[in-house]
Amino acid sequence: MRRSIWLYCMKLNALLSLLLTAIVVLLSGCSHFRPSGERLQEAVSINLARQSENAGYGLISTDELAALFDQKEPFLLVDVRKPGDFRLGHIPGAINFTFPKDVIMSGDWSDSLMKGVTEQDFQKLLGDNKGMLLIFSCGRTTCARGHNAAMWAVRLGYHNVFRHPGGVDAWKEAGLPFEKDAK
Repeated sequence: MRRSIWLYCMKLNALLSLLLTAIVVLLSGCSHFRPSGERLQEAVSINLARQSENAGYGLISTDELAALFDQKEPFLLVDVRKPGDFRLGHIPGAINFTFPKDVIMSGDWSDSLMKGVTEQDFQKLLGDNKGMLLIFSCGRTTCARGHNAAMWAVRLGYHNVFRHPGGVDAWKEAGLPFEKDAK
């Protein structure tokens, strides 16, 4: 019963996020109503906060993530971008596991949407410790891949899950170390 209520809430949240996005897109066609500057930042921030709250994961800033490296705190950092983007540069120590960019609305893992990667592959990456600090990072704040990965980790029973919304763009902008894979 709780799972069906939770799924209903997740679907409702996805629908509201889609509606908010549609409104922003429709209004952007009118220069008078085009959100920019603070209004655009507000819309993005509200969407991000709602995703996090409804999915049950936390948010971590670039400065907070950098501090974890300094504290030698054990955590798993997962870069959820495409492998080609990951090879071009990533936060040191990150492991690549690609998630789709579209919001996953169903309660079931879709191997076709995940391009053959299974739920078991994801669980193997995350490990058996459900309390392990897990951080999912993408390219930028508007990237939904980080949301999808954090949401699925919570669905699988992990309870110390965070999304790094600024992703590699914020990391680079902060002048922090950056790794590139050899070709």
